[in-house]
Amino acid sequence: MLRRTLLVVSVLVAMSAPLMAQDNFSIPVDSWTYSAIEELQTSGYLLDLSPGFKPYRRMEVARALQHLRTKVGVRNLPKADRWLVEKLEDEFSTELGQLNTEKAHPDTSFTGARLSEEAFLNFAKGDYAPFKYAGKLEFRPLLRTEVGFNIGNHLSLYTDGTINQTLKDDTLYSGSTKFGLDALAQQAYIEYSNRYLDFTFGRDYLSWGYGDNGEVLVSPTAGAFDMASLFVKTHTVKFNWFVAQLNQMPEFTPDTTNYFPYGPTPTFGLPDPIANRYLTGSRFEFDIANKLFLGAFQAALFGGPNAPIGFVNIDPMRLNYEVSANDHLSSSTNSFLGVDFSLFWPRNINTYGNLMIDDWQVDHKTKGDLKPNLYAAQIGARSANVLECFGISGTDASVQYMMAGNRVYNEYNWQSFQKLLLDNYPVANPFGDDFWNLDFDISQWITYDWKLSFEAMHLEHGSSNIYSPYTMPWLTDPAITIQTGYHEPFPYGVIRKTNLFKVDVMFQPKSYLYGSLSLIYTNVRNADYLQGVLQDRISFLLTFYYDFSTSLPFN
Repeated sequence: MLRRTLLVVSVLVAMSAPLMAQDNFSIPVDSWTYSAIEELQTSGYLLDLSPGFKPYRRMEVARALQHLRTKVGVRNLPKADRWLVEKLEDEFSTELGQLNTEKAHPDTSFTGARLSEEAFLNFAKGDYAPFKYAGKLEFRPLLRTEVGFNIGNHLSLYTDGTINQTLKDDTLYSGSTKFGLDALAQQAYIEYSNRYLDFTFGRDYLSWGYGDNGEVLVSPTAGAFDMASLFVKTHTVKFNWFVAQLNQMPEFTPDTTNYFPYGPTPTFGLPDPIANRYLTGSRFEFDIANKLFLGAFQAALFGGPNAPIGFVNIDPMRLNYEVSANDHLSSSTNSFLGVDFSLFWPRNINTYGNLMIDDWQVDHKTKGDLKPNLYAAQIGARSANVLECFGISGTDASVQYMMAGNRVYNEYNWQSFQKLLLDNYPVANPFGDDFWNLDFDISQWITYDWKLSFEAMHLEHGSSNIYSPYTMPWLTDPAITIQTGYHEPFPYGVIRKTNLFKVDVMFQPKSYLYGSLSLIYTNVRNADYLQGVLQDRISFLLTFYYDFSTSLPFN
């Protein structure tokens, strides 16, 4: 397998050696540029950028902007779309300049550095992000120093150092605090890029599929991965493979009630063995006329005490389900399969859907086969320039439904290291599993500088979720038989019901400078999964953002 992979990489490198410069530093997932690109893609523009693979790279966004200006002409766009293009062209002006230089001088080699200092200055009270809550008005800055180097036209090195004081309010944060500061590196990688492939080694973000607030399997909701990643890209077909090392976790959990009849019973009274954990996956995406994007993906979480990576697990050409079916691997692998689509038709309309299967019961011969089917799904639609018929541009609306059944991304207690978590955070979406939610958003660009947004969301989340012990009532309840079958409510357990309403006002006079104000009202029934407990809360978030960036050519 390794020999086949190296051969493919070598052929692609040889094919593309004289091609375009790749100043391909990835764009952090909290960048405002993703929202702007998504709005333009809904309008039918910038679909050279695959909507199913993120993060985007700075040079590929610049190339898509250059293609848009050549093919369509910015003057012909609706007013608000023109504003967005102008903001993006300002943000990626350095990369656009490199493209213009290379067009005039094809043999140009770009060697240099990019320095950036970003600041998110947050003043918050109440709920202001998933898992974050400030009991009183608090100042929570996020400061990020980024340094990237281009070595010739294809090799890039990039690192950042981030001081993130929002982690003080994060109930899932497990890192340490030094000198009263919470610091981490979200990106630190070396990358080889050319027209047909990117190979990345180190820490970077990764996201598959379509939608908001996390996807059904791999998304940046948990932060960046320490990984090796290969991204092969043609106009019609794109392919991504990766293997990531996750944080170590105990193999056993304190719960001792539901072990029989699966697997060896743990020895109690002894320290839990610490398991190495790895996540690997591959995804194909097919682009049909820049209108329909079809994806298929697989992934596997595997490991164990002192477990190595192992080529049999990470072979991108093998099905993970086939690998995990082998007797010596089945107890140490949690496999996932899925499909997704995104349709940009008719004009100004985007519909999308994602389906991921964790476990699906085919036979019903034993009590073990009564286990519920485990899957997650997402479906949504976006509309751009909704009021265009009235001569008003810049009105965007979206609606999305997402669900993940109980025990999805989870595993039996003595294999709890197979939970799809990274440093306590769900990898797929912020809510983990055992939930459904319906989200509605509408936004309006009032002027070039001002944007107004409104969100309404309903969320129902069961108490038996990814952090709770893995229960198996179809096995432990003697009243349940093959004849009676087994059915359970969804969500499961005590259901926390949340209604959220949020108003956002953003002022962005420059691409590198903006301010935003969010006012949030939440109504929660069965708060903290306690039956009958009601909670009403008004929250506040004021953010000032500034980015100082400069590029230093060495040649």
